[in-house]
Amino acid sequence: MFPRRTFFFICMAVSMLCLTAGYIIVGEWVGAAIAIITGLAWLLARKYQDTGLSFICLVASVCLAVVGLLNGSPSFLMICGSGFALAVWDLIILDHALGDNSSEVRTRQYESKHLQSLALALGSGLLLAFLGRLLNLQIPFVMIMLFVVMVLFGLDRAYGYIKKRKMNVGDK
Repeated sequence: MFPRRTFFFICMAVSMLCLTAGYIIVGEWVGAAIAIITGLAWLLARKYQDTGLSFICLVASVCLAVVGLLNGSPSFLMICGSGFALAVWDLIILDHALGDNSSEVRTRQYESKHLQSLALALGSGLLLAFLGRLLNLQIPFVMIMLFVVMVLFGLDRAYGYIKKRKMNVGDK
């Protein structure tokens, strides 16, 4: 329970600070106030998990990031703000799914693995977003489509292998 809560507050604070700082840099005080209110609304979303407030907060945070980019806010801050908002949303869903079952060893292992994968996804996603902002590659559309088809084919093969493997394990 403790790491979940700690990650929640860290991600919420980083998201709120990035979005607020981005709006303050361009002089949009109304946007900064909305970013602070949205950041604090995450606390209510965590308390009332059965409502759709967490989804509304996620949509509001992403919309704030998009509007901030259109207003000229630094893309670094807006990408971080929306990325960490997505992490906060995931942590609220995890908190709701696990509830008060944080005493069992398996639950703690699951929580630990989930937090590790969340940190890995957040870090790699932000890294790729920043690399995408720095690099400007001119790849023909046909090459991109071939790459997408190749990735989809690979995912289909991996899913088929996993499904086949489950059936073989279930037969034994």
